[in-house]
Amino acid sequence: RKDRRRLGEDDPAIAQAVIFLANLYREQDRLGEAEEKCLEYLEIIGAMEEEGGLRLGTVSMLLGSIYQQQGKLDDALGSHKRALRMFRRVHGDEDTIVATVLVGIGHVLRLKGELDRAMAKYEKAREIICRLVGED
Repeated sequence: RKDRRRLGEDDPAIAQAVIFLANLYREQDRLGEAEEKCLEYLEIIGAMEEEGGLRLGTVSMLLGSIYQQQGKLDDALGSHKRALRMFRRVHGDEDTIVATVLVGIGHVLRLKGELDRAMAKYEKAREIICRLVGED
C-alpha cells in the first residue's frame, strides 16, 4: 500500500505486481487472497482503462474461476458474464476468446445444475470456433 501512495494509486507497475500476486496465490490454493488481489487489480485498472478493456476481461475471467473454485457459483457466473461483455465490445461476437468465455459460463451453469443452459453455451462456443477455424 505504501508503494501505491508513492507511485500513485493507479500506476501500471502496481497493477502488474498485484495481478502477479493474485496468480501466485491461486497457484498456492490461497483463493481468498487471490480474490482480494483480483478485486484490487480491477479497482486499479478500472481507473486507467475504459469499460470493455482486455485486461479487465482477462482478470474478470480469472476472478470467475477463483469464485468457481470457492463454490461461489453466482459470483463466478457474474464475473464470466462481465468478461464476456468486455471481450464482445473489443472483439465482437466472433472471436476465440468469446468462445472460451462461453465455455467458462457453461462450466458454471453445469455446476449449478442448469444443464440445458450449459449445453447451449457449449454449443454456441463450438459454433464460433467452427466458423473461425473449421470443424477439423
